[in-house]
Amino acid sequence: MTTTPREFQIATVKAAITCLKGKGRRRFLVADEVGLGKTLVARELVRRLSADGIRPVIVYYITSNTKVSDQNAERLVDFLGDAAKQAVSPVDRLGLIPLEGKKRPGLRLYPLAPLTSFPSLSARPQTGKAGERAFIARLLGRCYPGLEERLPHGFMQQRAVTSWTGVYKTASTWVEALPAKFVAEYRRALVREFGHNVRKKIADAACADKPLRQLARLRRPLAEACLLATPPDLVIFDEFQRYRELLRPAENDRLVRALVDGKNGRGPAVLLLSATPYRLYSEAWESSTQVQPHRELFDIIEFLGGKAARSQAETLFDQFGAILRRIGRAAGEEPDANLVDHARAVRSDIQALLRPMMARTERHDPADLDWEGTHHPSQSLRPSDLKVFRHFVEGVPEKLKTAALPYWLSVPLPAQSLGIRYKISDGVTFMPDRSVPALTAARRPRGSGDGWGSAKLRALLEVSPVHHLALPWVAPSLSWWPLAGGWSKAPSPKVLLFSRFRATPQSVAALTSLEVEQRYAHAVGISYSQAWAKRKLQAKVSQGATLALFHPSPFLIRVTDPLKGRFATPAQARLTVKRQLAAALGGFEIPIRTRPKTSAKRRLPGWHVLAAVEKASGDFEDGQASWEAMADDDGVLADLLGQRAAVPRLEWISSRELNDLADMALGGPAIAAGRAWLRHYDCALGVDGHSVLTRFCWHRLRHYLDNPVFWGRVGDGKPTNILQTAIVDGGFESLLDEHFWLARARVSPGELIADLHEALGAASGWFTFKQLPAGPGGIRIRCHAAVPFGGTDATEDPLAGDDRAKPVRSQELRRAFNAPFWPHVLATTSVGQEGLDFHSWCDRIAHWDLPSNPVDLEQREGRISRFGGLVVRRPLGILVGPAALAATAERGGSPWCHLEKLAEKDHADTSGLSPWWLLKGAAIRRYVFSLPQSRDVARFKRLRRQRLLYRLALGQPNQEDLVDLLMSGGEDRAAALAALTLDLAAYRAPMGGTDAAMPD
Repeated sequence: MTTTPREFQIATVKAAITCLKGKGRRRFLVADEVGLGKTLVARELVRRLSADGIRPVIVYYITSNTKVSDQNAERLVDFLGDAAKQAVSPVDRLGLIPLEGKKRPGLRLYPLAPLTSFPSLSARPQTGKAGERAFIARLLGRCYPGLEERLPHGFMQQRAVTSWTGVYKTASTWVEALPAKFVAEYRRALVREFGHNVRKKIADAACADKPLRQLARLRRPLAEACLLATPPDLVIFDEFQRYRELLRPAENDRLVRALVDGKNGRGPAVLLLSATPYRLYSEAWESSTQVQPHRELFDIIEFLGGKAARSQAETLFDQFGAILRRIGRAAGEEPDANLVDHARAVRSDIQALLRPMMARTERHDPADLDWEGTHHPSQSLRPSDLKVFRHFVEGVPEKLKTAALPYWLSVPLPAQSLGIRYKISDGVTFMPDRSVPALTAARRPRGSGDGWGSAKLRALLEVSPVHHLALPWVAPSLSWWPLAGGWSKAPSPKVLLFSRFRATPQSVAALTSLEVEQRYAHAVGISYSQAWAKRKLQAKVSQGATLALFHPSPFLIRVTDPLKGRFATPAQARLTVKRQLAAALGGFEIPIRTRPKTSAKRRLPGWHVLAAVEKASGDFEDGQASWEAMADDDGVLADLLGQRAAVPRLEWISSRELNDLADMALGGPAIAAGRAWLRHYDCALGVDGHSVLTRFCWHRLRHYLDNPVFWGRVGDGKPTNILQTAIVDGGFESLLDEHFWLARARVSPGELIADLHEALGAASGWFTFKQLPAGPGGIRIRCHAAVPFGGTDATEDPLAGDDRAKPVRSQELRRAFNAPFWPHVLATTSVGQEGLDFHSWCDRIAHWDLPSNPVDLEQREGRISRFGGLVVRRPLGILVGPAALAATAERGGSPWCHLEKLAEKDHADTSGLSPWWLLKGAAIRRYVFSLPQSRDVARFKRLRRQRLLYRLALGQPNQEDLVDLLMSGGEDRAAALAALTLDLAAYRAPMGGTDAAMPD
């Protein structure tokens, strides 16, 4: 998938460059709606400013969210290709920039976090890394000999015990190599911070009552010196609404002022990125005489354009708000035409003022939002649900009983799920009651036949049934033939679920995963841990079938392609592959014998036949070398490879053996993976490529597929036959072709297999429920088919063949969810609400708990409504898929590469939003979980109407009251008023405005 900017993004880039290369404040805001590719706009801006990375441009990329930083840092420079990783600095804080070593010439990007790079003295001071403190200690010693010895014992060391000696020694080497110019800059920064007689003042301060604050005071001059020594040409503030203080530094905050204003008053170019840069909407309870959230807009305008721009904006927004209130109070179904014309004129003045300094593109006209895909799965309350509530309420402290209801409505098994971080359950002992549903040590529900006593959980398992969640992969958007088995009628099982409390994702994910295991992996007499240990694809001596199944045979990958022939059904595809094999074997003078019958019936093991054929084709040696590189510590694998090497040449093969080769070529998981990669990477079968592919198939794909849940789902029988059938039934090769095409937007073709290798290794973790009554250890439940976004105890990673527990990283979970494999449910709180992508294989959003305002609703749904997401790929597979397959049959290559060109040819629009953001018939599927007679249905209707009009309240006081006033005339009138919303899209700017004479 290409990362070429689209028309609306190019217009935004040009508007930003006009501003950032101008003579004014050189600050620009990109406030595009969630999912419209603000990072791609920033990437294109960096590319142009750096002349494709050649010009020496220093970029500070600042974001408070490490998950967003991990996701985006390399994306901003990926136009450099293989050099992208070298362009991103390995240091993660400003004060360590001098230590990064040799740098790549040209573009340099520093990913920084506000808290660590710009330490605050007002907030709770941070001590920084041990290496950073050791660096400061040795640097102080070089600036002021003898000062280090005057510091209190352990002052710089703090809690770094075992690592301190090593980092201190390393820091000594660093400091000795520093240029004298930087040391002098640090001395000047220390003088500015502490005044004259620095040596004494630092020593006295270190002995004061607040050592952490004094450490922060030492860190700030270091950061300031580094900033002045390595000043940025461009500063990108991403999701800056989380750290607004950097945009409003105090008069005496030299560090932050040096960042935004520069050393001599000529600050760097500044690019702000955020879909919610200011409070887009505030509720009545958030406003008071002291707090006016709508003022955030004017603060941003002042930062971008100065005080005069702010004053003019305040006047225009006051006029606009007065007109809207007159429209709202006027009677009649249609708004007064004269007032509407007046509002349009003021709106044009506002747009003319703001467009030179900001751009915001939105994918929809608010009046055109598609709500038909909204479902309200509801389960009636059962006696067991009420028993859980009563049991929970009776156990919590008296003064907190009124707070029990929200927890019970959201968290399944609250008495066992809520940990010590929740005041309502901290120190509370909930006693067991045999009539109340609970999780027992045997991992079974106790107390009723109604499961876990949660109506919402039952509703979730209706919209995401267990038999879908147990599938090992998602159905492709473009099927090469009719899917069968569990994939025949299965929609995408993936769902992104948002809740209010942190305990909810953990409990929901664990209990959902447990339901999947109980259905498909549980056997009578087998314990919970033993059930997961059962494996069918372990390598065994004298059993080469497993090796053949995960052997990416260069011969089979190269000479077979089911799309180069008839493939309307699996039978036709198999016949096509069979003919291709027969033709290739004929070229090696290996005939197919059908007579006499005794010869035709011969059936040597498939791995035996394949090894002999590879020897004839010249592919054996390279393939064997890839395997032998992995067999050093694996005696069984070494034995199997020895058997392959001993296979003699075949003079002929039987028709049955040809059929077996065709089955391997069409249904072998390794062959499907290799052929899919070859469609995107010409060197996939080179020495290095084949080695990576072999390692992936044996060490990752085999372990992932060898899952007791999957075996229970796809059926019993001989593992080889079952798996080959599933590969064909589930469109596995088509799925990988689609995934590789999609992944090419962020990794190079040569890294596709390595990227998938990592994704398949992060799909499991644990969550521990409390025992009733509380006891040591708790009840640990695996999270795999469903996982919480952060918050699992650790990964055991049995799917990856690694039994060592290790911390769960949110980045790994995001990568796994964005692959078409487990997990199928990702449950999260607001932590997954902003700045992160979950759209690759998910087109369903679940509002387990509703947000409080329409902006949060929009943010949630923007996670899966993004560029090239499943939301648009599903309908494109239907609209353009047949033509793409025909083009592939004719010209080869990837069906999705052909589909991309055809889709842009037939379904593009002038904005560039179609077809990869907007497409007729493409809509997310949303689920609003509500209990009978609850207020959630009415609340959701109100959120819908607010979402239609909240943009009109931008910059206005008492926003909720204004929106209520405008909604009072009904939805038709509201839809008409929505047309008055500000339009700051750069691609719709009038000629002669921001679009005029924009530099290329």
